[in-house]
Amino acid sequence: MDCLIQGYEGCFHEMAMHQISTKKSLRPIPCDSFDALAEGLESRDASIAVMAIENSIAGSILQNYRILRQYDLQIIGETYLKIHHQLMALPGQKIDELVEVISHPMALNQCLDFLDQYPGMARKEFSDTALAAKEIAAKQIFGKAAIASALAAEIYGLEILAEDIESNEHNYTRFFILERRNKKERIEENFDKASIYVRLTHKPGSLLSVLTRVQDCGLNLSKLQSFPVLGVPGEYYFFVDLEFEDLDNYKKFMREVISDVVACEELGLYHRAELKTE
Repeated sequence: MDCLIQGYEGCFHEMAMHQISTKKSLRPIPCDSFDALAEGLESRDASIAVMAIENSIAGSILQNYRILRQYDLQIIGETYLKIHHQLMALPGQKIDELVEVISHPMALNQCLDFLDQYPGMARKEFSDTALAAKEIAAKQIFGKAAIASALAAEIYGLEILAEDIESNEHNYTRFFILERRNKKERIEENFDKASIYVRLTHKPGSLLSVLTRVQDCGLNLSKLQSFPVLGVPGEYYFFVDLEFEDLDNYKKFMREVISDVVACEELGLYHRAELKTE
């Protein structure tokens, strides 16, 4: 089965894809951007996609919440990937011989403590971590290193000169597993997590009423992300993640909350992923 990913062969999206492919053999289809990924699902280039939604250091990827609703995508699962950055170069070199390191700006920023030890190694931003590794391998560039995944080093034949160089060891990215929205009701499973969209009225206590229903129904609020409603100053909509042990409690919440909000939409009902701290 083909799976759309944002990035290129050896990227962290591909590693996240491999984490979910224990029950199905997934083949990555690279996409230049998150919008291209969504368009690929829309045009049926593949039936499933993996898309990053938040990072424990960098925070939420806000544009992807827009993409979820704009392209009417359905969340069918999630996975957490621990991010390990590797410094890699063509074989036979030493770190002190390197004059430049290239990678995605987020990867560079997440490795500053390590990079500060090598002031002679200039830093250059690149569009993608895996593409940085591919660039060095394809052009056989000596004296230049990339920061990318261990998978990228393996794929492009680069030597890892320094392992796990990220400044913060608690670096995780959460990924959504997505499908085109199916108007047919999903076969009910023992789901324990949901992602919903709510738009609130512009009056005091509107958010509190929703949160009170969360508490009364015995749900756990694991994420609350606000966005302004375009063209309506002072009015907001919220992306909400809810966890629960009893699916009936969640269904009760969804039946009751509609009276408190302007709009409410379920974006996905799925099994919550385990966050392994290693």
